[in-house]
Amino acid sequence: MAELYGGENIITVPPSDIERFSLRGEDAAVLEKVGLPRSGSPFFTTQVEGGPEFLRIIDVVTRDDKKHREVIIGGPPGDPGMRFSVSAYEGFVTLVQLQGTRPRGEVVNNNLTEFVEFLYQIRRHEILSAGDPAAARESLQDLSSHLKRIDPFSFERPDNWWAMVLDHLASTAGSQPA
Repeated sequence: MAELYGGENIITVPPSDIERFSLRGEDAAVLEKVGLPRSGSPFFTTQVEGGPEFLRIIDVVTRDDKKHREVIIGGPPGDPGMRFSVSAYEGFVTLVQLQGTRPRGEVVNNNLTEFVEFLYQIRRHEILSAGDPAAARESLQDLSSHLKRIDPFSFERPDNWWAMVLDHLASTAGSQPA
């Protein structure tokens, strides 16, 4: 991550803070050792506007009386009504629309490792294709194939988050700044 986003742009979480999240081991390791980009693409930032803020823990009890914990890991830049969270117990990464009377969510990846891999590969595509429409189209094809192999579920519907991200990248092919 640091080689693409810059070391100063990656935020990791100390082990003492990780413990309070009660995350699955592999998700905790991602936050502690790999980290997340503070900002860098039009699709994700840890520097969210408003609340809930980065690393906020949200505990709820479901209708069937089960405990559920989400940890906020960021949001789409400029959208104070949406947050990405990781499920402490199941590991799914979800994009939640917070506005309105009933929050709505979508599972965007099966786990935090896949989510970070998606961010990494998208940033790599942005750098490889900057200012070169032909390179952008080729890189986008490779990116799409790679991401669909990692998590095909993320692309089952055209209105899924990552499918819309790829559509956006296709519509701006060759015009993204590095």
